[in-house]
Amino acid sequence: MVTLDQCRRAPGERLRDRARDAVPERVPATASRLVSALRAHWVVELGVLAGLFAAYNLIRAAQGDDAGAAMAHSRWVLGLEGDVFRHVEVPLNAWMGTSPVVAVAACYFYALMHYVVTPTVLLLTRRAGGWLYWRGYWAIVLASAIALAVYAAWPMAPPRLVPDLGIADVMRDYSAYGWWGSAASAPRGIGDATNQYAAMPSLHFGWSLWCAVQLWGLPSRLWRVPAVAYPVLQVLVVLATGNHFLLDVVGGAAVVTLAYLAVALGRHLLLSRDERARI
Repeated sequence: MVTLDQCRRAPGERLRDRARDAVPERVPATASRLVSALRAHWVVELGVLAGLFAAYNLIRAAQGDDAGAAMAHSRWVLGLEGDVFRHVEVPLNAWMGTSPVVAVAACYFYALMHYVVTPTVLLLTRRAGGWLYWRGYWAIVLASAIALAVYAAWPMAPPRLVPDLGIADVMRDYSAYGWWGSAASAPRGIGDATNQYAAMPSLHFGWSLWCAVQLWGLPSRLWRVPAVAYPVLQVLVVLATGNHFLLDVVGGAAVVTLAYLAVALGRHLLLSRDERARI
């Protein structure tokens, strides 16, 4: 039924309204179907993560043969840090080496938490569902992909492998207390299959920051305690064990932040207002 207000409107306006209503919102509809498909087909969802994990291990296992470039990149980063390295990272590393109990605990933290906490947080947020989960899902996929591209194109040695820096290789020094050898957290005997020139960006910190963002979004405020504590401890561990420069940590934070921004922008561009509210 045509209302009085509709009759009063100019014919041109009524024609534009009808034309607008007749055009389907193809992009939002396509994006909505994609989201619905991922929700319904958890195999696809897990497949993306499995593919990413395989790529991560293939690139990390591709032993870099350009040690000169990796060392040069480390020296370049060291030059950017300047006095920060001497006044922060060197003292932390020296202190870690004098406290065996703390050192062994830090070694286990570095070797285990990276692979335990991240999937646990992913499952927690998947249970919560909604935009919190999907934002985190695509953010970690994108952040990890960016990091892998950097590892492949720009090898960089960690501080523990750069000579004359005064940095002890804590994990090597305390390898008798765990399964790792001289190649960071790689099990003894297969260190040669690990690319140790993949220090920038630090995904150890990047993934811990991702965990913090996801945990902060959970309904219970109790999750905010580990959301703060986990990345803070991760920073201390990666610096004190000599596995990363401080700028590697900044790089890890940058790729995660960039990934979250890209996911938010993609959501805004691809989905209508109503569809964004439903996710």
